[in-house]
Amino acid sequence: MGMRHKAATGAVALGMLGLAVAPATAAPLAGVDSAATARAASCYVYNVSGGAVNIRSGPGQRYTLIGTLAKGAKLPCGTDRDSQTTGQRYTSCGGGDSWSTIRVNGRDGWVASECVAFGA
Repeated sequence: MGMRHKAATGAVALGMLGLAVAPATAAPLAGVDSAATARAASCYVYNVSGGAVNIRSGPGQRYTLIGTLAKGAKLPCGTDRDSQTTGQRYTSCGGGDSWSTIRVNGRDGWVASECVAFGA
């Protein structure tokens, strides 16, 4: 019982640092690269447009507006990281049809790719 308590305490301490810790009995995830996981955790989407950027529920203007990214602000990358998805055309930031995911309120949202930049 003493070992379980120590392991749990260590997991909690690491969790406060933002590290994910799997229980000792958990099988390793197939194909998960720790370097890739670290890069994903440090990925951010920056608004580089001249104003606020709309965040939508899908890759197009006809999708629901779920928020905005203020000028100069940043949010974590979404599930697709910095890959771009072709969707409905937009006219903001020079126009295009490429959309990128961004995390907002615990879920993925979509922003016009030409309005944002990616970084750590």
